[in-house]
Amino acid sequence: MTGVAAILLLCAAVLWLAAASFAFLARTRAGLAACAATSALGGTAAVAGGGIVALHGTEASRTIGAGNVVGAVTLQLSPLAAAFIVLLGLIALAIGLFAPRYHRPGSGSAFYFCVYNVALLASLGVLVAGNVVVFLVAWESMTVFSYLLIMRHHQWRGVMAGGFLFLALGEAGFALIVAAFAILSVKTGTLDLAAMAARSHAVPGAWRSTVFVLALIGFGFKAGLVPLHIWLPEAHPVAPADGSGFLSGLVIKLGVYGIMLFAFQLLAGGPMWWGVLATVIGAVTAVVGVLYAVIEEDFKRLLAFHSVENIGIIVTATGAAMMFRAGHQPALGAYMLLAAIYHTVNHGTYKTLLFLEAGVVEHATGTRDLDRLGGLARLMPRTSVVTLIGTLGIAGLPPLNGFVSEWLIFQGLFQGFRIQPLAGVVLVLAGAALALSGGLAVMAFAHAYGIGFLGIPRSRAAAQARETGQPLAGAAVLAGACVALSLGAPAVLIALGQVARAVTGVQLRPVLLPGKLTIIPAHLNFAAFSPTYLAVFLVGVSAVPLLIYLVGRGARTRTVPVWDGGMLRFRPRMQYTGAAFANPIKVTFGRLYQPEFHVERASDDPAGRSGPVRYDFHVLPLFQRYLYDPVVAAVRSLARFVRPLQSGDVNLYLLYIFLVVVIAYLFYLIQSY
Repeated sequence: MTGVAAILLLCAAVLWLAAASFAFLARTRAGLAACAATSALGGTAAVAGGGIVALHGTEASRTIGAGNVVGAVTLQLSPLAAAFIVLLGLIALAIGLFAPRYHRPGSGSAFYFCVYNVALLASLGVLVAGNVVVFLVAWESMTVFSYLLIMRHHQWRGVMAGGFLFLALGEAGFALIVAAFAILSVKTGTLDLAAMAARSHAVPGAWRSTVFVLALIGFGFKAGLVPLHIWLPEAHPVAPADGSGFLSGLVIKLGVYGIMLFAFQLLAGGPMWWGVLATVIGAVTAVVGVLYAVIEEDFKRLLAFHSVENIGIIVTATGAAMMFRAGHQPALGAYMLLAAIYHTVNHGTYKTLLFLEAGVVEHATGTRDLDRLGGLARLMPRTSVVTLIGTLGIAGLPPLNGFVSEWLIFQGLFQGFRIQPLAGVVLVLAGAALALSGGLAVMAFAHAYGIGFLGIPRSRAAAQARETGQPLAGAAVLAGACVALSLGAPAVLIALGQVARAVTGVQLRPVLLPGKLTIIPAHLNFAAFSPTYLAVFLVGVSAVPLLIYLVGRGARTRTVPVWDGGMLRFRPRMQYTGAAFANPIKVTFGRLYQPEFHVERASDDPAGRSGPVRYDFHVLPLFQRYLYDPVVAAVRSLARFVRPLQSGDVNLYLLYIFLVVVIAYLFYLIQSY
């Protein structure tokens, strides 16, 4: 079976390479469609190949080109990577169906599609890399090509800044990843990942801990862990909709993959404090991400901050899995790893969907400002329904997929009493933090969907929005996947159980109660639920108001105006605003936000006829204010200090070289004696 999977993944790579080559035909509508279809077909092959590896649960590797000048290239198929490959393929399929109706033919689109397909290929390279060199080359290629996706409209405001932050922080993380691999390679004497994992137990404990911390921080830059997350709300909004979906749906998940790769395979577990560190960072990330999301009025920035929140949830579950393994609870450790991977796939699905639909809304209205939208449920009904599915998923509401994976994570965290007390307290507090973030996530998306899609249009652009010509096929694929990942949770857990077994060596038999479509969290005497039966129940309950409506259709009705305080006509400005909706959160967490208020009146007539009032609320993120801005200021000061060294005088440069050589020679003499 692994041979079939390898062929399918090879087909995916070839198709993406072909799509990158065909991209220059995208100067016409037909060429654009052909390129996108080739890319989507590659995504289908990747879903099939990754699914086979995940279900089979075995690893396979192959070395190509041993003994040549360049060196051997080792590729491997592992069940852990297979789950991410399935997500990669699903996103590629959806974007391939979405893009032809979203982009216009032309030279810019041609270059963009070429870069996008090479980014898909590089991402696949990260997931099938079998040695350090292949991994690092693929990782850096993925970063560079993702940067080019962000820079699609480089002339627009904010694009350069967002792209620079993504690239600069990505390179900082890359340096730490290289350091982690370098230490592990030196200590194990190999560059092969499988051999490195087999020999890692012989690495001294201090070096193992150093490698783990370097990997956690290095991959944390890409994943968006707090306080390394500041590139997400800057880069995601300025990229095209499908580029944002790719970044949030997959690229940040590769950071999660890197953390799992080191924690569970290359280092094969470690002391309890590793898991505590990851759990605490994850919980803080989840809470901080959602707190900034709930006050956002820019739809895509709101989604970007929710990516931070969900990465926090995933890393919290990953850290909990490490804690359970260190606390001699291998079944719970495997279960939490399963839940973390499940939530990774779920988040990649509904977040890509929401970014695609945010692009549709922006194209139809010309704005991402929620307070300038409204009434889209009536004007764009298909987009509204698809967005509602993604909204229910990301808010963790039943019966959608986000609820299932979050329920699994909560049930695992609440079993912290099975390990040592102090570690158990950390898990319970992490569960409380995720409960807070879950409640705020519901509030944030009630805000986003209610203000953006319900009510009446708040601007002329929103009132003129139409759905004609908008892409729907790609979004429909992702919406269907959200439903399938929920209703089909028992089948999904069987596949992910194979992944967890391959990574941890633990067979999770109690995860699925045989023959009853019921999920239980690793221990038979704790809790259980069935997402399938829950969905059937909710559908049945929702049929009751529908039945009442159908029965009462013939009854006499009376239409009256909306109550508006005595006004003759209800105006858009009378509706609840995003600022008012989020105001309780702003007041409660004012110390975190440290906001700047600005109230501007047309006049200050004491008689009360002051005219319209403009209210501005601006938040400079805490980490930018107290962490990044001081660093930037220090670098600028250093640059001003060393600027005189660059005089343009060749003789002075020769003097610099001479001084460096003399200092190096003196240092050598000192070392010799």
